[in-house]
Order: sequence, then structure tokens, then C-alpha cells
Amino acid sequence: MNVLNGLAPVLKISTLVSMTCVSVIVPLYNKAAFIRRTLDSILAQTMPDLEVVVVDDGSTDGGAAIVDGVDDGRIRLVHQKNQGPGAARNRGLEMAHGDYVAFLDADDEWLPDFLAVTLQHLKQRPDCALCLTGQYRGENRSDWGKTLMALGLTSGQWRLPTELSRDQHKPNLDVLHSGAIVCDRNVIHRFGGFYDKDRCTYGEDIYLWLQVVLNYPIYRDLRPLMWYHTEASDLAVWNQVRPPWPMLLEPEPIRRRCPQPYRPILENILNTYAAIAAYRATTVEDLATANRLFEAFPDARQEMFQDWRKRVDYLIANVPNLRRTLKGFKGDRSQRQS
Repeated sequence: MNVLNGLAPVLKISTLVSMTCVSVIVPLYNKAAFIRRTLDSILAQTMPDLEVVVVDDGSTDGGAAIVDGVDDGRIRLVHQKNQGPGAARNRGLEMAHGDYVAFLDADDEWLPDFLAVTLQHLKQRPDCALCLTGQYRGENRSDWGKTLMALGLTSGQWRLPTELSRDQHKPNLDVLHSGAIVCDRNVIHRFGGFYDKDRCTYGEDIYLWLQVVLNYPIYRDLRPLMWYHTEASDLAVWNQVRPPWPMLLEPEPIRRRCPQPYRPILENILNTYAAIAAYRATTVEDLATANRLFEAFPDARQEMFQDWRKRVDYLIANVPNLRRTLKGFKGDRSQRQS
């Protein structure tokens, strides 16, 4: 018996790639210093049959005026009150005409062949819902694809296995970076677009891409064909505590759309992410959030506690002011030793 029985029908993507316009959607919020660079990288694509929809999400820094000043008929600028990146991308999807859509944040760049390469992969593999590439990261242009390959990821057509070790959950989802993806527009509409509630600014994209990989094969080309400028990203302030992913706050739509054979691995994935989010909450003594996650995803507690250091941190967080006392003791000890 085929364990994949019950999956969504095989998607037949148009093979007329050379005749198909691609809609590039750029959410813009206070990125005046970078938006021209981003647009230049889109307009420099070797596959010129594209449109660019820039959605100004209530910017206050003049970035929209910079877009308006670019003399290229392929660019459209629309405005909305600030609602977050998910809502901005969804607004762009409403305006898009292309059979394929791509998303680039207003501070990132594509290499010139990004669209040509991804569309060629999709042309050759009509059952794949999307194509993604590797990326350069940060000012030093580190090749993140090499990091992923060291974790066991490979280029080529890929289908989420019905069984996958827990240490492979996050790498195989982290690779789904929105700025490195070209996707069939109908697929995105099937899953309702990006998560856009409460001006969500974190994890709104993986909420969508997780549903795609649960239902369709994809193509991965880990060569770096986009440049993720982490140094310019709001989320590059890594010492801030990020909130739980929306897929943990509202998992039921994902569960409903998940094919039966993939439901066990979906629960494993959710528990893995819940364990990560619970530990993040623990580090700032937000035990209410950690315990809510443990209640919603019971295996997350056991997964987090497999690391004894995280278990100790959780126990310490349960004693008011103990963490600060221990830090103060450690600081005093270091001063005496010096």
C-alpha cells in the first residue's frame, strides 16, 4: 500500500514559462535606505517578463517616494495602513497577474539569474509546487547553502518524508525562505496566503510554506541565488526574544489541510517548534507562555527537557529572582578573581 495515498492531486504547473509573467511582490515598511537596491536587483533579472507589485505598508520614511520615482512600467505601487508583512504580501497577491509569484523583502537582493533558474526548474518538473534556492547571508555573503548541506540537505526534487528525525525538522523548514522562493500562485491561494493576523511580523511565512510541503513536492537548488541582508533586517537583532510561531498559536487550519499520512510528522514538527519557543520564553522567565505551549503540545516538554541545561533553566525560572541572584553571584565572583 502506498503510504502517500490521500495526498493532494499532483499539481500540473504550466510549462509555458517563457510566455508567463512572474509577479514579484515586495512588502515595504520603512526601508528607504535599501528599496532602490532591491528594485535594481529585480529589474536586472535575465528573465525580463515580470511585474513588480510594491505594497507600502504604512511607511513613514519616504521609501514609497523612492519607488514612485523609478521609471519602469513594470512597477506598481500600492499603499495600505500598517498591517504587517503577511498582510502586505497578501495585498500584493490580490494585485498579481502572473501564474507564478515571488517575494522579496525591501532590503534583500536577487542575483541576476534567480528567476530564470527557478522557472526553468519548474518548467522541467511540473508536479513541483515551488522552487527555492540557497542564499548568501549578511555583509560577508556567507553561503548558507553550505550550512544546509552539512546538515544533510541536498539539491533536487524533494518530498517531505512521512518520517523524519527531529533534528531534521527545522533545517528542512528553515530553507523555505520567502525571498528565495518562486511558487505557483494557485497553490498559495489554496492555503489562504500568508498569516496576517494581529500585524504578525514573525513566522507568518512558514505558516504558509509548511502547508505547501505537507501537500506537494518542491524543488530545491541550494546554490546561492539571493542575498539575505541580515544586517539590515529588523529580525537581525538576535538578542530580542521572538514570540511563538503562528503555527503554534493557530495550528488547526494546518491540521485540517494536512493529508492523513503526514499528520504524525506534522505533530512532531509542531512539538519541535513548541520546545524551541518554550525555551525562548523560559530564558526571559515567561513561564506562562512556556507552560501554555507545554499544555498545547505535550511532547514539547519532554523534547526540551532532553537537554539537561534547558531543564535546569526551566527549574531556575520557577524560583522568582533566582536567575538574577545567580548572575549577580557569578559577576561578583568574576570581579574577585580579577
